[in-house]
Amino acid sequence: MGKADQASWIRQIYKRLEQAKAKDDGQEVFGADSHKYRLAPPAGEEAIQVFELKYGIRLPEEYRNFLMLVGDGGAGPYYGIYGLRALEQALKDDQDYSLLSEPALYPKMSDEDWDIAVKGQPFAGILPIGSQGCSHMTGLMLRGPYCGQVVYFDLDHCVKPFFVRENGFLAWYMRWLHEVISGYEIFWFGTNLDGNEQQLMEQYQQADNSEEKAEIIDSFRKFKKLPKKQQQFFKAACDQEPNMEIRMKLVKMLAHFRVKGMGGQIEKMWEYGAYAEAISVINYEGDWDTKKKWQEQILEKLPQLRGDAFRDACYTIKALKDCPDINAGRLKEALAQKDLDKNEKTVLFYCIRALSGKEAVVDYFLDFLLTEQDPYLLIYAIQALEGIADRRLQNIYVKLLDRYRIHENAQKDYQGSQKVLAGGGCLGASRPEGQVVSNLMRRFDLFGLDYRGAWKLLMNDQSWEEWKRQRGFEKLWSSDKRE
Repeated sequence: MGKADQASWIRQIYKRLEQAKAKDDGQEVFGADSHKYRLAPPAGEEAIQVFELKYGIRLPEEYRNFLMLVGDGGAGPYYGIYGLRALEQALKDDQDYSLLSEPALYPKMSDEDWDIAVKGQPFAGILPIGSQGCSHMTGLMLRGPYCGQVVYFDLDHCVKPFFVRENGFLAWYMRWLHEVISGYEIFWFGTNLDGNEQQLMEQYQQADNSEEKAEIIDSFRKFKKLPKKQQQFFKAACDQEPNMEIRMKLVKMLAHFRVKGMGGQIEKMWEYGAYAEAISVINYEGDWDTKKKWQEQILEKLPQLRGDAFRDACYTIKALKDCPDINAGRLKEALAQKDLDKNEKTVLFYCIRALSGKEAVVDYFLDFLLTEQDPYLLIYAIQALEGIADRRLQNIYVKLLDRYRIHENAQKDYQGSQKVLAGGGCLGASRPEGQVVSNLMRRFDLFGLDYRGAWKLLMNDQSWEEWKRQRGFEKLWSSDKRE
């Protein structure tokens, strides 16, 4: 089929795809460096029919026509659109899809219904058509009232599914092209409302409930700038908004665009007790003076915070690392909290690494390093203690090296490092257990060991035992009451 005979929608896709490629010539849009705005040649109807016969299904019509007439996979939202070969691989690799079953998912399903669905086959009746990274996927409903609609889902069941607002594949795909060409921020493409700044402002003016308002406000994050007209409108809306939750969303959105005069709103949120939202604005949008102004209140609240608020507070404190009254000792109470999750501990350790006065928290890490089993947390804890030459810590570092140097992943990282070092380069550890060893080795540079020498020492049992004896570590172990 020549171009003159192609349907107008096909020509429109090709035209917009070229425009998107030109707009994002640096391939900065998420996933673009994978698909590079290229489509595979069309699959043709015969190949489509063979696939459908094999799986006993008929592909949703718009997606079917796309593969058959436009391209057999390639450029598209996130990491691109699956063609027939990628579809087969996805269905082969994962048993979560039961293509012939009735779907269990529907838009805006309740938490209770989602919990029930997870116990069965939550992704039944869904065709996976693309990856969004990690366990996040793009799919198409194969049957039922939402047949042909695009749905986002997580193979690890961490979040509920999200049905995009477009009624079919092509509208969703064309919107993606439009947003790339418009230069929008589209990391989570399709989760925001469609429309430009003026259209969304008009929708807000007509909105009559807080849920609709919140969705509109969140959708403004896709723009890189907020025009003066919308700045003035939403500042006025913020001052008049009686719903504190919506007001907080407005404040954060306006601060995101560096709209001046939001300091008073932060104070109102703090007075209201909306500490998480206030700290979020201070962290992401506040300048150094703003962070300094609120540092004492943030430090006071830190042990009570969790989740995003805790992490935002840690990042704010880290940004103030050069202040004479900011030091690691002021985080002792936060460290003592027993209910911090992995992400919270990671950010807290990352913050401590940047601060002075780390000697004040060494006792915490003496216990933590000996009891923690998660190698990723150990890595951040070891990095947090950078620059501390404490013999007690060195003793524990040796014990950790004894534990992790013989782990198969550390052994593999060692073998890989030697291959690269033979050519004069240096390869860092890539596996978590190898990274623990690699970070620990950097704490022994005071003994004159370089990276190559440290790896070789650790992988030779006899040399390692002799090295420990020469430096008295075994003697220390015999009197160590922490083991």
